[in-house]
Amino acid sequence: MVRVRFAPSPTGKLHVGGARTALYNYMFARHEGGKFLLRIEDTDRERSREEFVRDILEGLRWLGIQWDEDVVYQSQNQERHRHLARKLLEEGKAYLDRYTADEWQQVREKYLAGIRDQAQKKQMERQLILDPPREFRHILERDTGAIRIKVPDEGNIEFEDLIRGKISYPASHISDIVILRSDGSPTYNFAVVVDDALMNITHVIRGDDHIPNTPKQIVIYRALGFPVPEFAHLPMILGPDKKKLSKRHGAASVLEYRDMGILPEALFNFLALLGWAPYPDREVVPPDEMIRLFDIRKVNRNPAVFDSDKLLWINSQYIKAKSEEELAELMKPFVPQEVYSREGAILAARLLKDRVKTLKDFWEYGDYAFTDEFVIEENAYRKHFSGPEVFQRLRILLEEFRKIEEWKEETIEKVLRDTAERLGVKAARLIHPVRIAVSGKKVGPSLFFMLEVLGKDRVIRRIERIMERGTDD
Repeated sequence: MVRVRFAPSPTGKLHVGGARTALYNYMFARHEGGKFLLRIEDTDRERSREEFVRDILEGLRWLGIQWDEDVVYQSQNQERHRHLARKLLEEGKAYLDRYTADEWQQVREKYLAGIRDQAQKKQMERQLILDPPREFRHILERDTGAIRIKVPDEGNIEFEDLIRGKISYPASHISDIVILRSDGSPTYNFAVVVDDALMNITHVIRGDDHIPNTPKQIVIYRALGFPVPEFAHLPMILGPDKKKLSKRHGAASVLEYRDMGILPEALFNFLALLGWAPYPDREVVPPDEMIRLFDIRKVNRNPAVFDSDKLLWINSQYIKAKSEEELAELMKPFVPQEVYSREGAILAARLLKDRVKTLKDFWEYGDYAFTDEFVIEENAYRKHFSGPEVFQRLRILLEEFRKIEEWKEETIEKVLRDTAERLGVKAARLIHPVRIAVSGKKVGPSLFFMLEVLGKDRVIRRIERIMERGTDD
């Protein structure tokens, strides 16, 4: 059975790159009928934070990525790491490096400076560790030190990457690998191999920045006698400026997109397209369909570009597809609690679902659906309420509105246009003031549709209110 894992370090929040890696692992596991596992690599005690663990777990859950077994914490495996490192030492597959960091730096500067040939440098390093120069012979009296695994001197270390094809490294160019530091803590490459083996991981899907680690890890797998998993290295994600994606390009955490009003399925859809596309001419593909179609071998090996405008467009398409009742619930966190009502939310959804890009927009552009105390754009008011004749026209229109028995879009429009013609003015002379009176906005949905949706009583009340403002002015 396929078993994959996502293994974030809790030294920061779940960012877009990590979420895309988790997503591809998740889609691969679900497509293959396998297991998706989660491991928190928390061995960096100084930088690891519980708040980051919470952010990672919450971010994955929000995206709809659910792991199949209990979360594994790498720190709980440290005794196992030390045991296996010492076992390799006993078997002669590894050896003790007794130098301190400062001593080894001195040795490198004196004996290894200027050596360009990697194979020669590797041999020299090993010799200097196993047979120290005279001024460092005293280190042989030490019983402790780092443990280094012996890397073969000949041949190539090769693997078939599921995305990039065959990748090969000359073994002679890879120095003997430190697997356990002198303080007893495992190095990244060693801990990852042991943990993946203990979790029976069959496929390792991760960012292409890990490609240089892979041959080292293969050496460790073989030394330990563990089966080597298959590897797939995902393309990097770049910002619009074609530089590595970072905080300066937008949100630092997946949950920040939630707080911006992005739907989880929209972000899932968007992230899935950062390096892979199931269709050449279709970009809105629901998560279930993504999983059904996913093929790791068809992931693009070239870097993907994070396009915020595309994310907003995809999000708008998912919003359009929602019912008004669904949107009423989804927009609730973005509307002030004291004015939120289900009726107002359904009104906002009906008016704006085809126009907004985020859930946050329903309040920003549709506050008038929830309360009469909405903000009136001052520039628009000054422009379209510049003289007493505006209020005179509104008074006449208001009387005509009161006479309407069937408050429908078509009837409202006819009454307004007939009134404008009778007054000898263009319809716009009434349309703009009415829009500002009932919504406070100079732009929005079709006015007559908006008036029908808001209802006769509310529209009349708001026109009366703005006329009172004219009296006050």
